[in-house]
Amino acid sequence: MPCWSTRADVAPDPSISTEPFSPMDRRLPDNPSSYGTADMNLNCHQNEFGLYCWKRILVFKESSMPDLSVSYLGLKLGNPVIASSCGLTATPEGVKRAFDAGAGAVVLKSLFEEQLRAELKPIGEIQFSHPEAEAFLAGMGMNEGADEYLKLISAARKDGRGRVIASVNCVDGNFWMDFAKRMESAGAEAIELNLGYLPVDPSENGSEIEERLETLVRSVASAVKLPLAVKLGTAYTNIGNLIQRLGKAGVKAAVLFNRFYRMDVDLDAMSLSAGPTRGSPEAYFESLRWISLLDGRTGVELCASGGVYNGMTALKLIAAGASAVQVCSAVYAKGYGALTSIAKEMASWMDSRNVESIADLQGRLARRNSARPELYGRLHYVKALTGQS
Repeated sequence: MPCWSTRADVAPDPSISTEPFSPMDRRLPDNPSSYGTADMNLNCHQNEFGLYCWKRILVFKESSMPDLSVSYLGLKLGNPVIASSCGLTATPEGVKRAFDAGAGAVVLKSLFEEQLRAELKPIGEIQFSHPEAEAFLAGMGMNEGADEYLKLISAARKDGRGRVIASVNCVDGNFWMDFAKRMESAGAEAIELNLGYLPVDPSENGSEIEERLETLVRSVASAVKLPLAVKLGTAYTNIGNLIQRLGKAGVKAAVLFNRFYRMDVDLDAMSLSAGPTRGSPEAYFESLRWISLLDGRTGVELCASGGVYNGMTALKLIAAGASAVQVCSAVYAKGYGALTSIAKEMASWMDSRNVESIADLQGRLARRNSARPELYGRLHYVKALTGQS
């Protein structure tokens, strides 16, 4: 049985009852044109033979836009479309353009731990915890430091049209404690910890890596009152268990998933080179699977990241259980207007299905709400080939 009605431009059958679906529905008014929009609702019912069939019911509803507002990290957002941490959110002008396009929140460009260390030590003394970050900073010419980042936070907050989430890429929790307090004072409303750890040492035990992340989160959580999110990659033994542990350490939300910068090689130069920098529209499938599996089961909110190029993808992720979606590559590909288009497409689909709010959709297709949760586990290759459901 479908969850929502579907519009149809057909005349009603006068023999069929026009009993409304909900308190929002109305019978035909004396002057329909002065009231609202007429919808043809398709209602599934059981006939005298025990078979399910459709009734067409004409109802009139007051014209109103769907409610796209959500709560994420305890913050009220006008819509669930968040401009993800990237170069486009590294300046006050970039943040302004994201809010102009209707972003519900902006995650500022991540401040790397190496950038903060650079302000405290001569560059020659720095021991980079992320060797790839050293090359990235040098190659991209990113030299903004702690003071510039705090100014960015303050400028973003002055805009006043959306929520401002600071982002830090770190591996040492103790190192960040004081600076986290400064970000809070500068006006950050939440902090996203970009835990882009790449396990390159085969001798390093997986449990040691996860314990280090847990310690890092606990130290930052103890230093600030701001809500914390963690942005995680996929390379963990049991991502659900790790999220549970990080939740107990102080995290309020997990962003799935972090995408590492991709590597390529140049055979002519016999050297490393950069791979594609943008994520593809197909990237959302991984987030969709894990969000649908983990929604309501880890004790923290889930936010989707990767492959969100249109409103339908955003709605799918929310139906799977995401509280919000982060958008990056689509903005690079289409401009800031991509944020506007995504929100508009979401509202249009919801209006066409009489879905009144994001809350009505969120988690409807999560494993915990399914009558057949086994379908969310291991899906056999033969089922994909045969189309068996």
